[in-house]
Amino acid sequence: MPFPALNLTSRPRGLTSAGLALTVAVAALLLSGCTAGDAPVVLTSTPTVAATVAPTGDGTLLIGTLFPMTGEAGAAVTGAAQVAGTELAAREILEQAVPGTLPIQLVHRNSTGNVAAAVADLVARHVDLVLWDATSAVPADVTASVAAAGIALLPLNDFTNGGTPLAADEAFAVRLRTSDPGLADTAGGGEAFDGVVLAALAAREAGDDGGPSIAPALDRVSHGDAVCASWASCITALGEKKQIAYQGVTGRRS
Repeated sequence: MPFPALNLTSRPRGLTSAGLALTVAVAALLLSGCTAGDAPVVLTSTPTVAATVAPTGDGTLLIGTLFPMTGEAGAAVTGAAQVAGTELAAREILEQAVPGTLPIQLVHRNSTGNVAAAVADLVARHVDLVLWDATSAVPADVTASVAAAGIALLPLNDFTNGGTPLAADEAFAVRLRTSDPGLADTAGGGEAFDGVVLAALAAREAGDDGGPSIAPALDRVSHGDAVCASWASCITALGEKKQIAYQGVTGRRS
């Protein structure tokens, strides 16, 4: 049942707003009076497609670290604790043998030496994520270089208590010293442990170990509704399609 097209973009001279509304209403009534044989008018909308990141991982979570290895004694001690924390986390994750767990490799570099050369080396090794020292802010040039290479960046001071790394409690200190029996101080070890666990959870949640996939997933596994405190419990929650919030040795990431 054809009808003349209505032009509603301009108002005919002398037609009031009320008259225009009445014209539209009449047109609608005429359209609704079509016979059963006429095809119905169906209004549809195009669904919004969420942005996705193309997978770039190779099946191994390669984590580069930038911790203080030289310089002031206090800084180097904290660096050693952070190295021990990352190695403990990687070992414990792999020992639990959860199906689908990615292999984890660590590459340690010195944040108090030639940091530009250290970053360049990590980029050349195609690391997926960089953990930055818990005792200091990430320099702007490091942030820029890592971002330009498509590498995820996780500053460990996101886990610190008021900017000061936490000394491990007795139980965690015992575990930490299985990685380095000669540790003089455990401060920073917990933050580094949590950094590795969070990175592994992000890769698992994203289904890809590439940096562009891990970077946004770090927030998703930090700030969900389902709080979990260990690798195994978080993996269980992810398997149940829950939005997790990992709160490990040092609590919730800021």
